[in-house]
Amino acid sequence: MRRFAAAQFQHNFDPNKVLYLTGDINYCSIYLADGKQTLTSRTLKWYSDRWPSFIRIHKGSLVNPLHVQRCVQISPILAHVVMQDGSTLSIGRRRIPTVINELRNRIKGESQFPKPCN
Repeated sequence: MRRFAAAQFQHNFDPNKVLYLTGDINYCSIYLADGKQTLTSRTLKWYSDRWPSFIRIHKGSLVNPLHVQRCVQISPILAHVVMQDGSTLSIGRRRIPTVINELRNRIKGESQFPKPCN
């Protein structure tokens, strides 16, 4: 388990128990598998540099591919991922093919992930 110092508090996050992170300017909300949410004073870039297995699906979202339930592509410019807790996160329109390919490569259940539209 890694320990990250955030301002005056230290949070212990096991990356495997983190579902996803959302960013808002210089703050980051971390959503855990047990339903808890934590606000930290770190950026998404800071976390993405330290947790390279996580996938940046949008300017404001970083997901743990281990907790992605499925990916839904509605059109070539509209898609989202569904997490294990049932929450949906939009995929940036320019990142759709890359995100789907990364998820397909990292997770064996390829039938859950559509082929990118050209």
